Amino acid sequence: MKRTRILQVLAALLAASILTAAPASAQRRKAKKNLLDGTTITLKTGAPALPMEQRLTALSPFGLGNFAPTKTFFLYPLGEEGGKGIVENGVAVTGGPMWESAVQGPEIPLPGGFMLNVTDSARVDLYLPPECNGQMVVCCPGGGYAGLSTWGEGAYMAKWLWDRGIACAVLKYRMPGGRWEVPLQDVQNALRYCRFHAAEWGVRQIGVAGFSAGGHLASCAETLFTSEETRPDFAILCYPVISFGEAFGDFETRDNLIGAPERWDGRRNGTGSVDAIFTMRNTWKSLVEDYSTQNNVTAQTPPTFIATSTDDNDVDVENAICFYRALKQNGVSAELHIYPYGGHGWSFTDPAIGLDPGTFQDNLGACRPEFSDELDRWLALQRNDRERLAILPGAPRIDETKPRESVRLYPEGQRSDKGIDGITLGPVASNGVTGPEVYDRQNGVLFNVGDSVRFDLYLPERPVGKMVIVLPGGGYAFTSARHEGETVAWWLCSKGIGAAVLNYRMPNGHLEIPLADVQNTFRWCRAHAAEWGVEQIGILGFSAGGHLAATASTLYTDPLTRPDFAVLIYPVTSCVDGVGHEMSTSNMIGERAAWAGNKAGRDAAVAGHTPYLQVASDTPPTFLVFCTDDDMVPPENELRYYEALHRNGVPCELHAFPAGGHGWGFRTEQFGEDPFRDFRHPFFQAMARFLSER
Repeated sequence: MKRTRILQVLAALLAASILTAAPASAQRRKAKKNLLDGTTITLKTGAPALPMEQRLTALSPFGLGNFAPTKTFFLYPLGEEGGKGIVENGVAVTGGPMWESAVQGPEIPLPGGFMLNVTDSARVDLYLPPECNGQMVVCCPGGGYAGLSTWGEGAYMAKWLWDRGIACAVLKYRMPGGRWEVPLQDVQNALRYCRFHAAEWGVRQIGVAGFSAGGHLASCAETLFTSEETRPDFAILCYPVISFGEAFGDFETRDNLIGAPERWDGRRNGTGSVDAIFTMRNTWKSLVEDYSTQNNVTAQTPPTFIATSTDDNDVDVENAICFYRALKQNGVSAELHIYPYGGHGWSFTDPAIGLDPGTFQDNLGACRPEFSDELDRWLALQRNDRERLAILPGAPRIDETKPRESVRLYPEGQRSDKGIDGITLGPVASNGVTGPEVYDRQNGVLFNVGDSVRFDLYLPERPVGKMVIVLPGGGYAFTSARHEGETVAWWLCSKGIGAAVLNYRMPNGHLEIPLADVQNTFRWCRAHAAEWGVEQIGILGFSAGGHLAATASTLYTDPLTRPDFAVLIYPVTSCVDGVGHEMSTSNMIGERAAWAGNKAGRDAAVAGHTPYLQVASDTPPTFLVFCTDDDMVPPENELRYYEALHRNGVPCELHAFPAGGHGWGFRTEQFGEDPFRDFRHPFFQAMARFLSER
């Protein structure tokens, strides 16, 4: 049973005990005393309690030796019933506990740094590095609003940040027990305290981070702030709970925060009137809506970094996607990474911070260095730290490689129904292009491909058994043969991967024309694969070439033409109005005017040319990458394609970087200006890992 599942079971038991207890207004707690080590004990027992940290380490090893907080402070030094926050030199630094938690009893330690029943002892563990770079993160561990993962999602993150000169405040917030206001008040008070002391700590920017239910709390903090004092400057959400709705909400987390539906059942609670029953029911529905935090995103929501995994079986990946969608729709800078594996709760179990990999299993595995690099880079961008960015890895130099040969697909021209030596089929139809092709050398763009349709074959010196058919983009009007073709082949060869860069024909209203070119290229390469030492052949496409690659992945006709894997870079995957790319759509199915009076026909053509509608369980494993600020091909293209893949159980991953626009391809600084420079290394790193795992 997973650690998170154990917590969820405990949360359900805890919620059940709360629901059967007397109303909170009729309850009074025993007098309590707070100890600075973070332990809450009742005065009546007369027996001293072990400090919570000692009780935790008695159950399992901490893993970071003597790494300890610089300071620990209580948010409510007089306890919940004291009604006051932190007062320093007569100044009220934080607010008091306006609401009390419904959870009772002493804190309960569990293995792995988990604790339950945090109430009066709500506190912050403060980690201040010797030289702060000006940035700080208030960290909210997860645990389903029933407990807290204070090590993997707290102290271990603090160590990762410490190593980079970033201060961290690990928040041990109160468990709500159905009092939904409680955790948000705690994180807002932690932000108030940190802002009050920011100057003396050398902090100029304070963000919030959260994991799972802590991710929900962090998303509350960034969308429900009440002042500039409580507004985070940025947010980091790892495998977050976002929605409480029926479609993909996390109900155990929801029930621990706002109460289970039965708590709001007026008939069961004996409210005594129909109006009261309706009021309670509507209040619960409103809370579900209000605390589904994607509904609260505005243009004032701070920049956000989101990371999760396709195979998360505890918190549906749609939580992360719906929040990313809301950020994009409101013009908020956002970065989203959906790794292919990792499950739920992978936290900061990272050997790079000093953990023993033999003791702490890292489910994120090979994706861990990517996550670490991506977050490191993103944080540097938030604080505009060009010095840090300068020392992070950049794009590698790519050695130029000449093609081994150029292979014409239709030696007798596209008006002849013949392929190559019985290996490939004929051209299906002519695209109507006559005359010679035109190559714009300055821009690396190829026009007017007809009889000259061909692919350039590149074979590496040290092959690793893989090959990729590369499809440049160009809106189905031309192909970007340089930075989405030739340089791609050079990079692939540097990884030991062969490439066939296809200069396909434009469809001119007939998608089957370029699709035939792709499928015939597959047939030819499969026929020669053994002599090249190639065992797998995938496909890679950009923009409209990404549409063609997605089409080839979903509408292949036989095993020879099925890609073994697919890489789609800022692809068009839709012709649906408002989602697709207008030029690509027009060149595929014709101008709108041509469909006048035939709406049903155009609707059918749109559906048939929208690859996300064609995804099935046998669609090949897929890697998707794009930029949030792409104003040419809406990110909804990639999101819908990913959702279709995930829904059909296809291995897949998605990477949305915050900036770079459209068309950056493999235009690295080696070949001129690189609009994607800040994210070039993590993109190459992730794609290389994906290709190596096929």
